[in-house]
Amino acid sequence: MLKEENQDSEVRYKNPFEYERYVRKHFICMKADEYQVRISERLYYRATKDKKIEQWLEENLTMLPYCMKGLSDIITVTGGHIVSCVCHMNNYNNISTEIRAADQFSEKTPIHSIIRTTTVSEIEEQVKYNSIFWTPEAESAGFQAKA
Repeated sequence: MLKEENQDSEVRYKNPFEYERYVRKHFICMKADEYQVRISERLYYRATKDKKIEQWLEENLTMLPYCMKGLSDIITVTGGHIVSCVCHMNNYNNISTEIRAADQFSEKTPIHSIIRTTTVSEIEEQVKYNSIFWTPEAESAGFQAKA
């Protein structure tokens, strides 16, 4: 029993390149067409050295397809669509999701927003409260801003 516990606490991958191959092969989000996932070399490296970071990364990669579906649904319901979406996993507890969304009925340039979170599950929550996708900030605040 003690031997099994020791094996569980060990990191499974000896180097970041081996771990990156594993991630690219085993997580659906790494093969998605609707969005991109970019994981820094530093995060791969840290995940090979720290089981807690490896677990955090894998949990977030598992949740990402569901989160991106929710994100797309929220923007669609408001009359928009995602032009591009890139989820940057830069470091432990550091995710930046770069979204370009456009109004389906407008010819305006897509609106650009970057959402910074510590976990993937927080992305959807942030989009619900981020008025950049639905109305200009001045209008959402209830007043007309002057230049």
